[in-house]
Amino acid sequence: MPDQPTPATPDPGVALALGSAFLGMYAHGGFLCGMNLAGVFPGQISGSSAGAMAAGFYAAGLRGSELEAAILCGKLKRSYPDLGMLLRVAPMFFIGRLSGLMHGKRVVRHLEKLLPVGAIEDTPDVKLKIAVTDLRGFAGSFLEEGPLARAMMASCSVPVLFTEQRIGETRYHDGGILHELPLEPFIRDPLIHTIIVHNVSYPVRAMGRHLGISAVFSHSHQMMNNALFAYRRAEAERNGKRVIVIETTHSHPGVFQTKAAKKRFFEAGHGSGLSIRDELPI
Repeated sequence: MPDQPTPATPDPGVALALGSAFLGMYAHGGFLCGMNLAGVFPGQISGSSAGAMAAGFYAAGLRGSELEAAILCGKLKRSYPDLGMLLRVAPMFFIGRLSGLMHGKRVVRHLEKLLPVGAIEDTPDVKLKIAVTDLRGFAGSFLEEGPLARAMMASCSVPVLFTEQRIGETRYHDGGILHELPLEPFIRDPLIHTIIVHNVSYPVRAMGRHLGISAVFSHSHQMMNNALFAYRRAEAERNGKRVIVIETTHSHPGVFQTKAAKKRFFEAGHGSGLSIRDELPI
């Protein structure tokens, strides 16, 4: 269990971007706790997909052991599937009437009970921006107001796995489609001088002679997002921002994780958070 950080006023000149990654919320949560213990308290935070889950908890006011408990809670992951997902297979693949297998409603209910605040704009001391993608409108965006739990779920709604999530009049999918490492909101913000980016990655698996369909899609997505991030980072630096990228690498979580495995992922991120002392002396 992480030590409680000494309370500090968030620095309005420092922003943190938490990237998307398959169940990367465990390492992101550890990173946030380690970062605070290192004396870094960003004034703005953005999150994409799993990063949006961790960013939402943090911006809502959870710190230290409370944040760890929320991130590692087994009920959170168990709330993703629902019994109706099996009945959606035929309508989805053979009729084309559905956009995903799981609806995410149980996740939203769980988050609404857990989060101290209900709206993004009501987060107490950190400005929050959640990456989402509007596939109907061919656009990616960042939500800065509206229902927090629904926004967090929308940012995690990987196409095919989850149905589109409706917020207001717009239906959203996973924020990682266009913003795997969501530093874009801070590029032109005159108040920001330093952007910290936390990326969660997994060891590259050995590839056989032929690429499977999942590898084709994941590698294509990764290449496009690498190019987008390089462009956005260069633009941020042209605007006078210091961009610090900190990476946490651990074994792939897989679909099922033990409590011990989740704790290891959390601790890996925690170590990365503490290492920020070397990059950003306080």
